[in-house]
Amino acid sequence: MKGKIGVTCALDAPAGSPFPLVNPDIYETVDFLAENGFDSIELHLLKPSEVDGPRIREYCRERKIMISSIGTGMAYGREGLSVTSPDRDVRERAIKRLKDQLDLASLLECSIVIGSMRGEIPDGESREVIDRRMIDACSRLCDYASVGNGSIVIEAIDRFETNYLRRAEEVLEIIDKVGSPRLGVHLDTYHMNMEESDWKQPVLLCRDRLRHVHIADNNRNYPGWGLIDFRPFLEALDEVGYSQTLTIECYPWPDGKTAVLRGLSHMRGLMEMQDRDGTANEQKEVWEK
Repeated sequence: MKGKIGVTCALDAPAGSPFPLVNPDIYETVDFLAENGFDSIELHLLKPSEVDGPRIREYCRERKIMISSIGTGMAYGREGLSVTSPDRDVRERAIKRLKDQLDLASLLECSIVIGSMRGEIPDGESREVIDRRMIDACSRLCDYASVGNGSIVIEAIDRFETNYLRRAEEVLEIIDKVGSPRLGVHLDTYHMNMEESDWKQPVLLCRDRLRHVHIADNNRNYPGWGLIDFRPFLEALDEVGYSQTLTIECYPWPDGKTAVLRGLSHMRGLMEMQDRDGTANEQKEVWEK
């Protein structure tokens, strides 16, 4: 598997956030990624106005760094914006913020992530009501995205962060009901480790609707500093022809740059091993014939 590897980056972030590279100078971050063999960047933004869209697009092109996605969760953490909130005004403001993010995504030709902004099922509300709100919001956002170059991915998130849309199959149910090619699945190995029972099946279930992937180890440190064997996951990605980036989203331990460099080394090593094994198996088949 000759996959692309990137990093989730932010201009600022609360303490304890799983954003390994946090720097108010996004251009310095892009330089670091380009100089150290990364392929892509995920921008985590409270508001799209935090960056100069045309400038960052051209800068990343010059440095050969693909912009994979825009993370949106800070709008939930800092402002409480959720597309399934019981408060209609909050829902409308959340949709407006995501439309603004889609405008930037269209310029950058990338996706926006609906992670924390999907909200949760509050006490006194039913799953059916939350589903209806989620489907309505995603339908409106997909219609908005259809006139540009942006797209949307819904992240499956573990039980300790939300009680809604925790597994790939649950996200796919929403996507099926929306029925738009602009909407895809986002898997994260840290969340999968807690919610899924198999590394391959969720990927095979999603197939071409898997549009974005985060990688971290079971403790949310960098890949390689934990218990996850990423090989079955990579095999499944290869089987479904996943060609998008693998984005490292982990704690900045022992520091952010060290973390992502170690994660990059670990994942590149596994990918090279997979390629060698695949070549050896192909050669064996030729010999057996």
